[in-house]
Amino acid sequence: MKKQKDVYNETKGGNLKKEPWDSSTEKARMLKIEDFGTLDEVREMAKPIRTAQNRYEAVIILKEIAAKGALVNKNGLAVTLSSDSRGKIVSSKALNTSYGQKIHFLAVANLDKLFFNAIEPWKYELNPNKNNDDLKARMYLYAPLEFDHKIIPVKITIKEYKDESLSKRLYSIEAIDVEMKAKK
Repeated sequence: MKKQKDVYNETKGGNLKKEPWDSSTEKARMLKIEDFGTLDEVREMAKPIRTAQNRYEAVIILKEIAAKGALVNKNGLAVTLSSDSRGKIVSSKALNTSYGQKIHFLAVANLDKLFFNAIEPWKYELNPNKNNDDLKARMYLYAPLEFDHKIIPVKITIKEYKDESLSKRLYSIEAIDVEMKAKK
């Protein structure tokens, strides 16, 4: 395993040093309501627009979302949702990674809205334990989702390829087991 860097803070000139590849879930725990907007704005962006109670319903909604074409967030980042990614997003492994099936299916059903509101507060190194031959970057974006009267961060993983003819692809999502709070 390759040794990771020890320091990941902002450098001179406003450039961010990359975070370690395995810190993306832990970093989600640092997110605050204000990272996305005012409390009222975040409450509105976190409201689900559809529901899915099980994998079957989630798959149908995911196909409908993908059929509309590329997803674009409010910062202009465009990604595609391949059939492989759709399968991964509703897989048992994905369900076990998210902190609960109900919230995972809710996140899947609202993936387009989540992606639209997603932010990328940190850049990350590539995982040295995975095959990165074709990857330029793996991006982690975060979006708020209301669940059980709480606002929960959802992590969205994007793969960017060295071959620029390949689009950026939405790869996976994960609901993080933490409630986002307002700064005190």
